[in-house]
Amino acid sequence: MEIVQEQLGEVYVLAPVGRLDTDSASDLELALQDLDAAGAKHFVVDLAQIGYVSSAGLRVLTALSKSCEGGGSLRLAGMSAQVKQVFDVAGFTKMFKIYPDRNAALDKHPNAAPAPAPAAAAPAEKPAKPGLGKLAASLMGAKGGEPKPKSEAGARVAKTMAGLMDKKEKGRK
Repeated sequence: MEIVQEQLGEVYVLAPVGRLDTDSASDLELALQDLDAAGAKHFVVDLAQIGYVSSAGLRVLTALSKSCEGGGSLRLAGMSAQVKQVFDVAGFTKMFKIYPDRNAALDKHPNAAPAPAPAAAAPAEKPAKPGLGKLAASLMGAKGGEPKPKSEAGARVAKTMAGLMDKKEKGRK
């Protein structure tokens, strides 16, 4: 899964692309773990380019919401009608602060810096490069869009290795 990341003041904006399902939820979870390890506390998750959210995606967003309860913030933005319906049916709409789009979610956010004015020759925001752990997980078959591991045990090993390798990589920086 591609996840475009941007930092505006103390707010991290994450814009995943595609489906937020069993195969790809771990990608978002790993990106969020990396930001948590870096001390991030304020998030806007822009779901404008997400066409489907499964229970695995809801679990990742719920875990993020709970981690923000101690002085952080989470705002969801840009839900399509189909995605909003999933939140409504699951009873999750009331659990989150939901905004019509990214700009509305950032507007008057006490921890967001104003978005930089667009420059004529400013390069487009590039997706964040995957960390070593994500690459290892991908090679082991735990990345969305790739073949699944042959067993649940293989998936758990891949995720554990990804977490350990990301921590080791951060220690080198």
